[in-house]
Amino acid sequence: MTSRRLARTVTALGTVALLALTGCAATNADTEPAASVQTRTVEHYFGETEIGSTARVAVLDGDRTLEAVVALGVQPVAAVKPPLTGDYSSVVRERLDKEPTDIGAAEGEVNYEALLASEPDLIIMNAQAESDREVYDQASAIAPTIAIEYTAAGWKDVLTKLGHVFDRSDAAADLIAAYDEKAATTRDALDVAGTTTSVVRVRADSVRYMTQEGSFPWTVLKDLGYTAPKAQELGDDEVQTVTVSLENIDILAADRIVLLTDAGTEDAAATLLDGPVFANAHVKSLPSSEFLFGNVLTAQHMLDELASL
Repeated sequence: MTSRRLARTVTALGTVALLALTGCAATNADTEPAASVQTRTVEHYFGETEIGSTARVAVLDGDRTLEAVVALGVQPVAAVKPPLTGDYSSVVRERLDKEPTDIGAAEGEVNYEALLASEPDLIIMNAQAESDREVYDQASAIAPTIAIEYTAAGWKDVLTKLGHVFDRSDAAADLIAAYDEKAATTRDALDVAGTTTSVVRVRADSVRYMTQEGSFPWTVLKDLGYTAPKAQELGDDEVQTVTVSLENIDILAADRIVLLTDAGTEDAAATLLDGPVFANAHVKSLPSSEFLFGNVLTAQHMLDELASL
């Protein structure tokens, strides 16, 4: 653990201890006993956690897990900002009743003092590896914490698990069913059997394609009946993108191309579009900040966008 993180941990734990002592004093002075809250045990990535109230929820992720939380009708009191853009996606922001307390920019850079000050009843984080336990341990010192296993292509599982956490499993199932129905209707209208598609991400320093088995955008494209060119790797939970050199740019050639562009890469994208690989393809350009990751809200939004692909 770095000295900076150690200092944050000590500060957070010290403040937790202080609040605990303050709470004891208040209880002794108050003649009215506090109302009991029914608790239940929830299994998650790092074990089991007993949770009670879910009235005040903090989310240590601003674009993936947070979207599922908001889709379920839960209003977070605190959340980190997505590291890619520094702001929530449009589908999340339009559903926020008020601005959550800003508690950092990514899971590894959580402002634990701000998290503590937001007084959460429950903390939600995503976890992809054992290395995320450090964040879990620090968050758990503040409030009960649930770590949801996350993969970019596994958004339906994330939504289902969070539905259980918030006792809103029916709502999660309804959201997935509505998406599936819309995807089927859109697929029938498009009739793209045998049509190849590349999902290309343009970054400031590279060009990549998104893999069929590992990336979020392909969860939607596959539901619409698209397939990638055979030369592209399928990928998996750990391989979401593959960098393409200029010598191998032909690997991107497809009937249709979804072009995901980072902010500030407009010139690089324009150069690609002028090249022979893109000359005969139907291209749909979308901002990577809105569609690179997401959950059911982004998936629904992507269906709308791809209806014209």
